[in-house]
Amino acid sequence: MFKKLLITGAILAISSSVAFADCPYAGFGVNMRDNIKNLNSYRGIEGSVFVGYGGMVNPIFQLAGELFGVPGSMSINNNGLKTSYGYGASLIPSMMITEHAMTFVRFGIVRTYFTGASRQVTGGQLGLGLQTGLTQNWDIRAEYIYTAYNSVSSALGAPKSDQAQLSLVYKFE
Repeated sequence: MFKKLLITGAILAISSSVAFADCPYAGFGVNMRDNIKNLNSYRGIEGSVFVGYGGMVNPIFQLAGELFGVPGSMSINNNGLKTSYGYGASLIPSMMITEHAMTFVRFGIVRTYFTGASRQVTGGQLGLGLQTGLTQNWDIRAEYIYTAYNSVSSALGAPKSDQAQLSLVYKFE
């Protein structure tokens, strides 16, 4: 079944005219984060903003670069470790599924300030998502992002994060 869906998506992507074009974009998202490390739970909701530029490599594939920021968080934490803000950059290769939808992978690096440890920590990100058009200029994006940070403190080790993100994207076409 999965092979049939993949083949159908590839055929649709090849045969359709591409609605995504080379253009800058900006957006905002809501991130629902869940992290479990050493049985201490970190859960929270935070907002994010981003700007980027995407360009078609060929009729099926697009490559985008993105800068993002997490200006603040509304997080709930059971172990005293809380994020305050963060920023980073991602490389986002994507593949068209239909004329108005694409799937993508995120490879990123993030720098986050942890208030419980009173320091900034660098992490790597890997994500998987889907983006589809709502109107000519507005898209909606849903993605899963896994983040692994360097060690925050010897007692807590290296935090890891599972994050679901829902975003609105405005394309400047």
